[in-house]
Amino acid sequence: MLKRFLFASIAFIGLIVPGAFALALLAAPPASPLQLPDCDRNLADASTNVAAMRARLKGLDAKEDKDICTATRLYFLEVVKARAVTALCRSGPEREREVGRFDADVEHINEAIAARCS
Repeated sequence: MLKRFLFASIAFIGLIVPGAFALALLAAPPASPLQLPDCDRNLADASTNVAAMRARLKGLDAKEDKDICTATRLYFLEVVKARAVTALCRSGPEREREVGRFDADVEHINEAIAARCS
């Protein structure tokens, strides 16, 4: 009789504990997005680098194809890096909006490189 009781108790606990754990996980509030250290600084640096490359590109003479191609490729890399930092550090609709903007910029710059630089 005791053996049967112990077996039934262990079986009962084996069924209840995982179920209770699963319910606790379902009832828990969703985790907040991961905020990586130095995100604010990295976002500011990325924005500054993109703006500096954009200014450098606008300041070049249109006749210097080699310089324009080099600057455009460097600008492309800065925009891709800024997109990656934004994708890691932002969340919600703001993230989607900014990443979408960067994706459009990357496509536009890539088309400019293909058209002008061989």
